[in-house]
Amino acid sequence: MNPPPSVPPEAPESLATAPAPSSPSYADAINALLGDRGLQVLLTLILVANVAVFAYLFLRFENLPNLMPLHFDASGAPDRIESKNGIFALPIIGVTVFFLNTGLGILLHNRERAATLMLAAGTLFVQILMWIAVINIAGIV
Repeated sequence: MNPPPSVPPEAPESLATAPAPSSPSYADAINALLGDRGLQVLLTLILVANVAVFAYLFLRFENLPNLMPLHFDASGAPDRIESKNGIFALPIIGVTVFFLNTGLGILLHNRERAATLMLAAGTLFVQILMWIAVINIAGIV
């Protein structure tokens, strides 16, 4: 006959292992993200730049021609002409990039702060490009 399987003795409570730490919650990730001063500055600059583009376009909207060239080919000739409402696609793209990169930054910040800062810096760069495009298309006041 086979001997009965041995049952390990119960470990005393003092030696019991703690449960494995779970990954941080989304709220913890947001709190860590918002506690980062450098990131706060970048996110503030991004939001100010985007709101300023919208404000600039709203102020200039009445003076814009009804049809505007919104895309140019390699030689600089316009290849897409649309109504002046189409220029709002530029800051909308900026807002979209902001939300996508901020969402990724929230997920990455606890593991890799540098990646989050790079995403934020890239988003600020996109906002600067949006400003350049809007000024080139709509003109300077």
